[in-house]
Amino acid sequence: MRFSVKTQKREGGRDMNFAAPQSRRISRVAVAMAASTLLAWQSWAAPRGGQLTYAEPILPDTYNPITTSDNETSLRLSELLFESLVFIDYKGEVKGRLAEKWNTFNGNQRITFYLRKDVKWHDGVPFTASDVKFTYDAIMDQMSDVRPETRQALSVIKSVTVRGDNVITFDFASSVAEPERRFLFKILPEHAFEGKTALSKFDKFSKNPIGTGYYKFDRESKNHDVMLSAFKDHYGGSANISDIKMVYQPEVTLLMQSLLLNAADLVVEVPPGKVAEIANAGKFQVIPYNSLAFAFFGYNCDNPVLNIKEVRQAFTLALDRAKMLEDIYFGKGELISGPFSPASWGYNPDVPVKPYDPVKAKQLLEKAGIRDNDGDKVLDYKGKPLKFRLKIPIYSGNEGGLSVCLRFKHYLKAVGIDIEIEQREYQKWKEEVKGKHDFDIVFAEWLFDNSSDISSLFHSANSKPPFGDNFISYKNPKVDSLLDVFSRTINHEVRRRLNYQLHEILAEESPYTFLWTLEKNAAIANKVQKVIVHPYRFFTFVNEWFISGDERN
Repeated sequence: MRFSVKTQKREGGRDMNFAAPQSRRISRVAVAMAASTLLAWQSWAAPRGGQLTYAEPILPDTYNPITTSDNETSLRLSELLFESLVFIDYKGEVKGRLAEKWNTFNGNQRITFYLRKDVKWHDGVPFTASDVKFTYDAIMDQMSDVRPETRQALSVIKSVTVRGDNVITFDFASSVAEPERRFLFKILPEHAFEGKTALSKFDKFSKNPIGTGYYKFDRESKNHDVMLSAFKDHYGGSANISDIKMVYQPEVTLLMQSLLLNAADLVVEVPPGKVAEIANAGKFQVIPYNSLAFAFFGYNCDNPVLNIKEVRQAFTLALDRAKMLEDIYFGKGELISGPFSPASWGYNPDVPVKPYDPVKAKQLLEKAGIRDNDGDKVLDYKGKPLKFRLKIPIYSGNEGGLSVCLRFKHYLKAVGIDIEIEQREYQKWKEEVKGKHDFDIVFAEWLFDNSSDISSLFHSANSKPPFGDNFISYKNPKVDSLLDVFSRTINHEVRRRLNYQLHEILAEESPYTFLWTLEKNAAIANKVQKVIVHPYRFFTFVNEWFISGDERN
């Protein structure tokens, strides 16, 4: 899981615009479309050549896939440059990438990966199991600049054994459900670091990366364009498109103009208000994809007023979320009732979305002892007027987020609550929110990858700054107990039932006001064919894309 910073992802956490772990399954419609597309092309040899140019509104923070924090531009680039032992295919199933196969033993307390023998790094050095162990050691090195949730996902590993160049075994402290899903992290070349496992996003490798992916890094220009070329010695064969260029364009309006004026072939996320214009231009494919993310308002439970359940419930009932979704995002999304996307197997369809009910909201506030004692239309609690600080990050592409927060302020004012919106540059916002818990309310988005483990978000053990994803300091012994059982449970159906219970409890407790999951739309020029996108990493299937006809020149 990641808090999503949008070039937009997510996501996501685990990281923040917020958008790190949840399995969001790709929708059945998307699967059917992808499957039919694959069948249509499978017996036809695609042409090779040409350049794909895509535009991003946010600069990558690093080219090292292990040290990137919540930067979706870096995430997408890493999918082009690097590979993991396994990956999630278009059906949401785990498939081998650098690993040809794997076996589990001792009730999922051990997993052994058998690696491909024909893999080379971009500098020609053979890939081996030592690279896998090095990457694990680097992630677990406390001096590495690594997301805590990445390290946490691997904390259940008690030992690693390299059994030759192409076999590696991981032993867990206890049984682990679907252990292969913990190995989606990208693998780094041991030889490039000279054995030093303490990673920094500012080291030499982060400026000149070496991977095993379908594309290799060529250079970054002075204006931050990134040039990649197809890796001709890739074990799967060279990708069809010869070169990929990422161009940096921080202004959303100019980003869309670059697409319409043929300066870019691809925009990963088209603003909802521009989808119709792009589709009607006749030059582009508009490809919807599940964002694997949900947006929310989070309440700091260290605030004694926000720690009152009825107050949090009242805030949710005071919002006309359906109108907000329609007005701000043109209805391109789905309201949610709990901590999962509706595309997730963890989402409980029997939990209803709370209605817009400002009358009941006022009743709940009255029940909590919050009322207007002096007739100034601002509610008071223990003799003091209620005022809360709502923090929102500033970055390109988050204009919709500001509109959401302004609506929140409007709706809360209608029931007598004063909201002060505080905008922060993204990194500063993250330091204050996640690092110091210095906020009352936060608007954010979680971008999920592939599991539905929400322990990092709501377990009380993860509420300690500066690293815990439970930055709202939510504490509930029943929730902790269910999350503990979930982490020890292997049976998928039992895990589903546990998530259904968690969904029901969290919907009632309202530590978040759960808002919506948005439909994302990518736009790509018609000349680019056989396009299937991954909802989280986007470029997973890029090797199959091709540029048609004379457009390759």
